[in-house]
Amino acid sequence: MISEEEIRKIAKLSYLKINDNEIEEMRDKFSSILDYINKLQELNLDNIAETANLSKTDNVFREDVSEKKDSEGLINAFSKKKDRFLEVKKILYNED
Repeated sequence: MISEEEIRKIAKLSYLKINDNEIEEMRDKFSSILDYINKLQELNLDNIAETANLSKTDNVFREDVSEKKDSEGLINAFSKKKDRFLEVKKILYNED
């Protein structure tokens, strides 16, 4: 069964806030998902051909044409900026 520590780590990486009383429920759900994946790994797929896409559609190509876009309006409307760069909230962090 997946540990409480692993559930907390997954929640942190997913930016989910889970209460202490939700940990056990999440452990049960994750464990059932992992059990199902383990069952799928037991399947014998030796005689099954690999497929990337079962759809019989073809790619539609178009000419790659460069277009000049006016970005000044967007840049001017942005609240935090430095020169022509837009400042956004940091979403990555170090797990040290």
